[in-house]
Amino acid sequence: MQTLFFLNVLIVAYTWIGYPAVLLILRWKWARPSLQTGSAAQPSVSIIVAAHNEEKSIAEKLEDTLRLRYPRELLEIIVASDGSTDRTEEAVTRFAVNDSRIRLLRTERAGKSHAQNNAVREAKGDIIFFTDVNTRTRPDLLETIVKNFIDLEVGMVTVTVHFGHPGGAIASGQGLYWRFELFLRAAESAIGILAAGSGQGLALRRSLFRPMPSFYGDDCVLPLDVRLQGYRVVQDAQAVVFDVMPHSIEGELRARVRMTARNWTGTLSRPGLLNPFRFPLTAWALISHKLLRWLTPLFLLFALFCNSLLFFKWPFWLFWIGQVVFYMAALVGWLRTRRSLRAWLFAYPFSFCLANLGFLLGLVKVVRSERITAYQSDG
Repeated sequence: MQTLFFLNVLIVAYTWIGYPAVLLILRWKWARPSLQTGSAAQPSVSIIVAAHNEEKSIAEKLEDTLRLRYPRELLEIIVASDGSTDRTEEAVTRFAVNDSRIRLLRTERAGKSHAQNNAVREAKGDIIFFTDVNTRTRPDLLETIVKNFIDLEVGMVTVTVHFGHPGGAIASGQGLYWRFELFLRAAESAIGILAAGSGQGLALRRSLFRPMPSFYGDDCVLPLDVRLQGYRVVQDAQAVVFDVMPHSIEGELRARVRMTARNWTGTLSRPGLLNPFRFPLTAWALISHKLLRWLTPLFLLFALFCNSLLFFKWPFWLFWIGQVVFYMAALVGWLRTRRSLRAWLFAYPFSFCLANLGFLLGLVKVVRSERITAYQSDG
């Protein structure tokens, strides 16, 4: 029982501390130089925005997109309406009348990935750039992104997302959590083993795109497909976009459950990348960064269970008290957040536990073979 307890603790420690430390060393030793300073003709770009009933946001999104600096003749903007029943399509049509770069593509209601697949078939650009309705950009975004493709080994560029919703335990805790995630991605990108991306902004060579099943998300499988074809995925710290994180406990939990369920099925659908003989470092990164993290709640539960059975042995009662105090702190963070009060330091254990609850519920969905096809905003 002691061995089982320490094994679970060591796995959690490796996932959240050991793996980042190893990445830091590898990045220092093996970081690949950037080739963004070369000269090459600018590629044509197709921006694809999938939308379902976004009449309140689509106009602002199109205005934001039109502010991007890029040669007019090399840019098109396709809005793929996923069976919208409000005035989304009407709003896009008004923009299209005044700017020929904008195109409306109507699709049946079948989910975001289905709409994106149809849009890519209609796209003319050498580079496909997927972005979300609620994502906001800086005018230099496309110019920054396309420089990465000077390197012919780069197949995809993923943006760096800054979350802009102020305050709250979720925002505070997720701010730390997201910085941790960006650190991992930046390190993996620097040594050429990144296989993850952000749906708020993904740019890839059109020739590398593979149609997505409707129950996977673009950020779940497209980076995997690019790596499978032998190309690099780059996290560009200068390609900044802005988004708003869910500002309620329920919204954050739904987002985490959906992300986990889609990523589990998406990752396992590309078993070649988990083959250590074919992609040794990428397989290691996927297992350490994704799979072990999503299994963390199971390791935590097993550790607490084993520790409870060992309670009367020294020093296991101290370990048990430490775990209980941590979870009590998370409970305090939850209670204060529910009452719209500042959670202070309690925000961090609460956010950690909320994320792991999402991982656990997402895993349950995978085990029950539940598929998520439609997408929605989380409040």
